[in-house]
Amino acid sequence: MVSQTVSVVTCSRCGASNTSPARYCSTCGNPLSTVPAPTLPPMGYAPPPAQQYYPYQYPANYWEVVRTNKINNSLTGLLLLVIGVLIAWIPFAGFIGGIVGFIGGILVLVGREPFGTDHVRNTTLALIFFVVGIAVTIFGFFYALAYGASSGLGASVVGLFGIVFLIGGAIFGLSEVLLTYSLQRSNGHTLLWTAYGISIFLGLVNIFILPFGTGGFWTLYFGTGVALFTGFLAAIPAALYGTAFYLARERIVRHEIPPPMTQQPGKPPW
Repeated sequence: MVSQTVSVVTCSRCGASNTSPARYCSTCGNPLSTVPAPTLPPMGYAPPPAQQYYPYQYPANYWEVVRTNKINNSLTGLLLLVIGVLIAWIPFAGFIGGIVGFIGGILVLVGREPFGTDHVRNTTLALIFFVVGIAVTIFGFFYALAYGASSGLGASVVGLFGIVFLIGGAIFGLSEVLLTYSLQRSNGHTLLWTAYGISIFLGLVNIFILPFGTGGFWTLYFGTGVALFTGFLAAIPAALYGTAFYLARERIVRHEIPPPMTQQPGKPPW
């Protein structure tokens, strides 16, 4: 960039400014001497300073609202779990109880983060065991049907159904244990494992009794129909599971869990 020089002529008598090429002052007529104007240095391009990046941080009250919503989800989910397991064992109503319990389990999964990493891990494992248990049961059920249609062995097929439901129920039962395991005290752990063990025992009883029953729907569902109603005995583990879920919910209601919120800048409080 080239700067242009403009001559400024100043009168030494009156001080008036005259432009070049004037030789006499236009004000007083005094002879003038030319004085060059100061030369300005060339102006180079200076880029604007780059803006510093600041990560967006949610205000503390935002995380408080999110945390409260997740805790409320867990409270609602545990209540639905209690209702679901208490009616899931009842003949002809088990499907409804299963749906209610399933919704409750989903809500517990949704609200798991404020309760710590152990609870997050256990609920994730519970979801995996739930899916695997359902898949094994469905696959085994259709396999038993196909086997029965091809072989025509009634007693063996009934026993095969018992084995399928025992294996699927054992895997599914682990999801019931793990779903609230980190929310429990030692008494809750005992209730969960006791309920699981009784469920396995009842499944074994079905395997040995059903093939020798008197036949018919009631025999298939309740056992022999004479000495042992395994369908009604299923109320025992259901009551134990329901009690454990209720105890976990009461710990949240009494503010024993989760721990108070501690938030680091830019991170959620869990």
